[in-house]
Amino acid sequence: MSTMTVDGSSSERPGTYGAYGAGDDWLHGAIGVVRAQNAEVRPHLEDLRARRFFRLYAADLLAGCSYMPSEEEPCELGECEVDAAEDVPPVLSERDESEADFELDSWARWDQPSDFTEYYDLVENPEGNTGYDGSPVWRFIHTKISFQKGVDTAGNEWKSDFNRAVSGLHSSVACNIIADLEQSEPEKALAEYRRRLRDEPEAIANLYFTFMLTLCGVSATRDRLDKCSYLGEGPELLPAMQALTSSSLVNDPLVQQAAANMREHLNGPMASAWKLRMRTRDLLRVMNCVQCNQCRLHGKVSVLGLAASLQVLLGLQGRGEEGCNRPPDPTSLHRVEVAALVTFCAKLSAACELVERFEKLDAEAA
Repeated sequence: MSTMTVDGSSSERPGTYGAYGAGDDWLHGAIGVVRAQNAEVRPHLEDLRARRFFRLYAADLLAGCSYMPSEEEPCELGECEVDAAEDVPPVLSERDESEADFELDSWARWDQPSDFTEYYDLVENPEGNTGYDGSPVWRFIHTKISFQKGVDTAGNEWKSDFNRAVSGLHSSVACNIIADLEQSEPEKALAEYRRRLRDEPEAIANLYFTFMLTLCGVSATRDRLDKCSYLGEGPELLPAMQALTSSSLVNDPLVQQAAANMREHLNGPMASAWKLRMRTRDLLRVMNCVQCNQCRLHGKVSVLGLAASLQVLLGLQGRGEEGCNRPPDPTSLHRVEVAALVTFCAKLSAACELVERFEKLDAEAA
């Protein structure tokens, strides 16, 4: 989905995104921290996402859409297609198959191994502007999956948190399209930056918010990330991983406030953590409605990365059965979830860098 085109005006982002009020000055300070320190972590994230552990995902790209009427809309010149990976380490596929399971109340359900599941390499099949129009899917996400009722009511800040995270995901998709356009049509890229991000209420702030949540997910998983063997790749990639997890950005108190606020909001009497998990699961499954395989693949991985972040930050509260609530547990993440967490973090880091670059270009053109 990171290659979707969303045509139209700001009405393509319907609903309430839960802008933080004037009293939440931490967000503005935290955005300043990200702007000042993102360049420090970006090389490490780019190094990690290029490793096989983080770039290979087994996905079912033939699954049907069960959320809305859909029909095949092939992209021009086959730009939406992806090629299956030919060289997948057996140790990686065996690990994924051994971890494949079903949990009724999980944060996300990744595609199960089957005759229709193949491995795809995100580096060999990168994001780009395919020309696919994903606006119907985005409209469904913002009006059906994001919260609509009582978002601005005191005590429902947890709904606002979720909506902001989804909006930030949307913004990261826009950044991928703009980045691709920048290579061949810089003037059009600037126009799309203005339309998709600058002129969309809260789009940029929500991008930073989602990046902060994912950085908090990385921080919460530090003990595991720093010691993992990465299926034999550990000695080569551990320096980059340890530099990431120990960075000032990941551990900054203002950045960490994003997760702290979300936990506090979910401890309120009106909060229902299970509703977040239900909607996150649906957010992943609605990717099957994307009629562009390249877009669908990247969309699935990004949503899984967001779900993994929420899982390690919030645990499994509100399961409704005595003794079933579980605190956050980084060891609960499967290989594919660890990979998606770091990959999505890298995507968001690149998106924030693009925003800052285009802000300067926009100012120069004014």
